[in-house]
Amino acid sequence: MKRLILFSMVCLMATATQAQNDSIKNETLPEVVVNADGQIEMADKTVLLPTTLEKKHSANGFDLLSVMQTAELDVSPHTRNITTHSGGEVVICINGMEALAEDVATLRAKNIRSIEYIRTPSGKYAGKAGLVNFITYKLEYGGNVYLSATEGLAYKSGDYLAFTDFTRKGLTLSLTASGDWAHDHSYSEGHEDFTFSDRSRLTRDFTSESSLRKTNNQAVRLKLTSTGNSHRLNAYVSLTRQAVPSVEAAMKALYTGRYDGTTQRLTSSDSRGLAPAVYANYTLWLPKDQTLDFTASASFGHNRYNSRYTETAQSAMTSDVTEDNNAIRGNARYYKSWKNGLTLSGSLTHDHNHYKDTYTGTSAGNQRLTTDVTMGLVQLSGSAQKYYYYVSAGVSNSAVKLNDSHYNYCSPVAFYGGNYALNQKHSLALNGLFTHTLFDPSNKNDMTVPTSFFEAVKGNPDLAPLKVLGNTLSYNGQIGKSKISISYDNSIYFDNILHRYDADLQTIYDSRTNDGNYYGNMLTATYAYSAFADKLRLSVTAIEEYNMLRGDTYDLSRNIFRMKASVTYLTGDWMLRFNYHTPYTALDIREPYLISRRPVYEWLVSWNHKNWAVKALVRNPFSRYTKQHITMDYGCYRRDIWNYGEADGRNINLTVTYSLGYGKKSERGDTDIDKHINSAIMKTY
Repeated sequence: MKRLILFSMVCLMATATQAQNDSIKNETLPEVVVNADGQIEMADKTVLLPTTLEKKHSANGFDLLSVMQTAELDVSPHTRNITTHSGGEVVICINGMEALAEDVATLRAKNIRSIEYIRTPSGKYAGKAGLVNFITYKLEYGGNVYLSATEGLAYKSGDYLAFTDFTRKGLTLSLTASGDWAHDHSYSEGHEDFTFSDRSRLTRDFTSESSLRKTNNQAVRLKLTSTGNSHRLNAYVSLTRQAVPSVEAAMKALYTGRYDGTTQRLTSSDSRGLAPAVYANYTLWLPKDQTLDFTASASFGHNRYNSRYTETAQSAMTSDVTEDNNAIRGNARYYKSWKNGLTLSGSLTHDHNHYKDTYTGTSAGNQRLTTDVTMGLVQLSGSAQKYYYYVSAGVSNSAVKLNDSHYNYCSPVAFYGGNYALNQKHSLALNGLFTHTLFDPSNKNDMTVPTSFFEAVKGNPDLAPLKVLGNTLSYNGQIGKSKISISYDNSIYFDNILHRYDADLQTIYDSRTNDGNYYGNMLTATYAYSAFADKLRLSVTAIEEYNMLRGDTYDLSRNIFRMKASVTYLTGDWMLRFNYHTPYTALDIREPYLISRRPVYEWLVSWNHKNWAVKALVRNPFSRYTKQHITMDYGCYRRDIWNYGEADGRNINLTVTYSLGYGKKSERGDTDIDKHINSAIMKTY
């Protein structure tokens, strides 16, 4: 009888929110209480049903998903981040509408009815590693209030978030505001060896004397949503301000070889950016299972960056940059479904980005970059009781104008995936893509900006898109109180973009270039177990990687093994948790370099009672700084550097949250306040 009730509920939910193709409207389901497993494997998704115990120990959506311990997801409530354990990007939605991290951080756990996890997202989310869709209770009238403040007691920082909304007769008006600040004393020290074109050498040993970086950011967003029987409107206006009022560092350098002596190097910089944005999405459900979906967005940015570099016995260098940019995006989609489970869709997307940078100071000049990317896709998908698949293919054309030079890149693109549910406890999934990257002035430019008396960053106007072929095959299952996830990721980056160092008689140049291919292989296995009436929860993840760079400049490979473990105990209003990540040495494919990372220790204690939540987090208590060791031989440049990061070192954070919901049942849409400012200034020192 229990399984019959469960199966009936799953059949109802299969007709509800389908965030992965945006072609099915949201339906309201009656509240169902089921005494069964909280994870149900279906043909096109996994349905996660939070328990009363899990909601009791969660303040928001991140907390809830973390406590539920989904085997294939890596959830960090503190950093407001959800990825797969292999590092893949996971899209976040609330009631089928795309959301950002702040949205889930203000989503009251008590409002969440269920969570859908889609391993093979299609439609506008094709190519992503996964999609998490939070389904909330519906509301006739009323709203929510959510206030949260985090204070860093060791690493000096603060993060504040406020949200309120009100719903009546299908209309919801919401306001979200956020702010954060940090005082960061991170620094670097080490040994560097430089060889010029005449074979003369110069070595530099440097140590930090002082370092401080101050940041503060604010964002506000006003949003209106309207949901009816045949339409949905989601629109907002937002304003984001980002500031780095001061970055100052003093360093002592000892030179030998071509130049002998000890110098003091002083660098300082500051930057500010302001960006308003507008967004609108309109979905119309037509008769005969047809859907139209239109999305438009625009943002405008003004950014300033100033820097100064001085070194003993050398001429001072300054850089003042002003950047004005605009980004406009439009997307139109049409869907047609048939009763046999087939859906045919077509989409046309256009992205326009324009940057105007004005450089004054030591390196003066002007630069304009315009990119217009147009992509057309046709998608066919099918589903039955046990399986789901989709194939999406088309053409993407990138028209690029850099000052007076024109470039055009036309590439085929494809996305595909499928999921097979063996039963309600076990499933197999495949997620694949072939696509390319885009450009911004920090990658494609023709500026040369000095960074010291013998170093410079040199732009590469001939940089071409990086093409990516990626496939992920995964198995997910449950055996009693155990959850198991095993995945294999294979990726190839054609015409890989990375840093290359060249030298002439006077200068070492750092530029980005297309060089060879990158081959990545990753095997990930996670085992999660709950005991003692689900109060004790254990999770262990093992990751094995074998990565290779094969090109004219670099021929590198690295085998990497690392583990992550977590222990959680729930008792009364309290939750206790311990997390541990093993040390490892990885191959960074963008610089490239070998980087050794230290272990991570994390303790968490939280108290949740009614509308209040208090959380204390201690990370890496044994050292003020986390240490990263970077080594690499670039031919004319060899580095052996230690980076000391205060933000990821000794961290003691206290978070206090108050949330209140009122009205008749509760549903709230997403709050997509975007704290990122569109900026691609080529910053130097």
